Parts: sequence; structure tokens; C-alpha cells
Amino acid sequence: MTERCPNCREKVFFSGSICPNCGADRDQPVVGKARPIAAAATSHPAALWAALALIVLAIGSFTWDWMVVSTTGSLDYRNRVVGLRLLTAGMDPYHYKWQRGGPETLCDVYENHNLPITKTTVTPAMLLTGWPLELLPYPVSQMLWLLTEWALLAALWWVWFTWPGQTLRSRWWWSVLVVAFSFTLGWRKHIDNGQAYLLWAVLLSLWQRLSLAGTRPGLTGLLAGLLLCLRPPLLLVIGPFLLFRRRGQWLGAAIGVVLGLGTPVLLRPGVWQEYGQAMDLWSELHRTYSNPRPGVMPVPPTIENMPVERISAFRLSRAADSSVYAVFKLMKLPPVPALPVLGVLALACCGWWWWARKSGDAAILGGLAGWVYLTDFFLPAYRYPYDDVMILVALALIPLVRRMEKATLTVAVVSIATGIVVACWKPPTQGWVYVPTYAMIALALLMLIRGHRPCPAVNLNP
Repeated sequence: MTERCPNCREKVFFSGSICPNCGADRDQPVVGKARPIAAAATSHPAALWAALALIVLAIGSFTWDWMVVSTTGSLDYRNRVVGLRLLTAGMDPYHYKWQRGGPETLCDVYENHNLPITKTTVTPAMLLTGWPLELLPYPVSQMLWLLTEWALLAALWWVWFTWPGQTLRSRWWWSVLVVAFSFTLGWRKHIDNGQAYLLWAVLLSLWQRLSLAGTRPGLTGLLAGLLLCLRPPLLLVIGPFLLFRRRGQWLGAAIGVVLGLGTPVLLRPGVWQEYGQAMDLWSELHRTYSNPRPGVMPVPPTIENMPVERISAFRLSRAADSSVYAVFKLMKLPPVPALPVLGVLALACCGWWWWARKSGDAAILGGLAGWVYLTDFFLPAYRYPYDDVMILVALALIPLVRRMEKATLTVAVVSIATGIVVACWKPPTQGWVYVPTYAMIALALLMLIRGHRPCPAVNLNP
């Protein structure tokens, strides 16, 4: 039966007298307040050494990332920095074209002057999340963004590590998976490009945890509304859950949407229309396989005190587009419109919801974590390994899908292991880059398949 442990004060399922979360004897509680991991490390020295090993590995991974960022230009971060600067100046961040003699703070060396649009593809609301970090001198901002990414990874780990429904075993697995993921190709590309997928993963995981707890619906809804403005495709995940499971979040979500949509408009009234026009063109370019090569762009030898050779450099060239449109191109199909593909995705999501309608909230969110990962494959945009960071949302919820925990953990280990191999080894063919992604697709599908089954009796609420 489920009881509250007198030692760690968490509700757990006791199969005997030993708490599966802190390892203490229920009948001989420790005097005073003890932390579960600290208690386990005290009674099991091997656990302490394992924790120290994970910390050392994390520091090693961070050191490698620091070396990469200190010698490269974080090309995707650069276009967001320029985009935010344009937006705060009341200018169009999606169609601006830098010219010789213009302010170097607005120069993106990866700009394609043969296109009428910029490299900035995130929403206006997402641009504002970089304030005021991205208004600092670029070399400073770039290194601070690296620190922010690692802080976000730690926050994502903490969100589910401290969840009362986790057992001690689950916490160890989660810690190992997070640290190991920081060595994969997906993480390395995320850092090398200065991407921001991890921010969405953290906010989405926080929304999931608050939704499971069932408390503070207004605040949780506000977070959901803001997420929709930061990442519109999440509507397929968040929308149905609010509609069928958490109607108490509606008001907060509406306020979040108003804030997310309205704040950028205060800086530039037509910015959302400009964003939509730019994304329509990017969609067409991706679907018709017609992205023209950039012409020669005269740039100064140094930009914001950084040599142009550094600000235009990147470390990892091992990347491959894995979107369904890349598959269409490989099959030599004529350009496929975006609407039918998105329609198929929406129908599949609706069909899954009907199939899983009687499941518990935890099982539903486990399935939705799979959808979070799979959705990007159907968008009319490039889908590179740095998108794989979103699999962390599914990894965190593996313990909630208990009937498939062994299978999902096995696939998770395979996907991360292959990701590490591809990151460390230059494969003879580009096809190897897809292998970790294939394994992560399998993991996401497993989460979907078992999403219609209610979880066994296990504590899921604080």
C-alpha cells in the first residue's frame, strides 16, 4: 500500500519495511529531516562515489562545451541576438538586410542576401526571452548563453529529480541519462549552434509537473499560454490536454497568450505578420528544395571585437535533415504542400487522444512527451540533430509508464549510446548521423503505444 515514509516524508509504495525512495527502514525512522539521496549515500558508499562520478563527467562535458563556444560563433544564437536587437529598436527582425557601413551589432555573417528574409526563425515572443542577455556585447552574451544552457539542463534535471513520485532508482536513472545525454551528438550540435530547444523542454516539463500536481491551475495555465507563443506547434500537445483534462487552466492560458502575443507588438506593431510572412517563405523554400546559395557578403574583419573567422566558425559539421520533407526529396517526389502533412499529423494526434481517452493523467503526459519529439519531423523546416534535445521531455517521464519501463529505458540507453558514438567518431557516411534519431523515434513511439494503458498503483501526486 502507499504510505508516507517517516524518513523522507514522501508517499511511496511499500512492498516491505524498506522505503524504495530513501532506503531507510520504515519501522526505524531516522531522527531529524534527511534528504533521500544523502541518506542513501550515507548508508551506501558506492552511491556517493557514483554521484561524484556523475558530477565529474558533467564538469568534463561542460569544459568541452566551453572550449567549443570560446572558439566558434554560435551561428544560430547570433541570428537570435540580431533579431532581438532589431525588435527592441522597432525594426523588422525577419526581413532586415545588413549593408556595408551599417552597425556591426546587426551584422549576421550567415545572412543570405539572395533571400528577402533573415536567418531568424523563432517567434517574436521567443526573441524577447533573450532580453537583456542578448543586448550585451556578443562575446559576453555568447558565453553567458552557454552558462544559461547548462543552467537549463540542471533545471530540467531538478524538475523531475525532486518530484515526490520518483523512487530512488528512478532518480538515479534520470541523473545518469541527463549526464550521458550531454555527451551525445544532439547536445553537441545544440551547444555548437547556440540553439534554444532546451528552454522549451524545461518550461514544458515544468508545466507537466504542475499539471500532474493539480495545484495552482492559474499559474500553470499562464505557463501553458506562454509556451504556445514561444513554440506554436506545442498547441497539438498542450491544447487537447487543457481541453479534456485541465479546464481550470483556461483562464491562465488565455492571459499567457495575450501577454506572449501582445508584448512584442508594443515594440513593433506588425511583427507577428512579418513573422508569418517569413515563415511562409521558409516553408516554401524547404518544401521545394530551393534554398539559393548566399552571395558574397562584404563584412568587416572584426565584428563586436570578434574576428570574422571565429564568429563564422562552427565545430561540428555532422548534421543531416531528418524531416519528412527530406524523405520526400530522397524519394524524388514533387514538392508536397505543408497543409496536408500537418493535417495528417493533427489527425494522428486526435486518433491517439481518442485511443488514450480513458488513461490516467500520467500515462497521457507520457504519450504527449512522445508527441513533443515527433511533431518536429512534420514541420516544413529543417530538422537537425539539435532537435533531439526534446527527447529529454520523454526520458523524464519514463518512470510514469511503468508497464514499459524496461523497454523504454533500454531504447533510451541505446539512443544515447549511439549519440555518444556518433559525436566522438567521424563516421564514413552521413547516414550514421540518423542512427541516434531513429532510436529516439522508437522511444517516442513506445511512449505513445503505452499511453493508453493506465499506470499501476503508484504515487503520482505530492
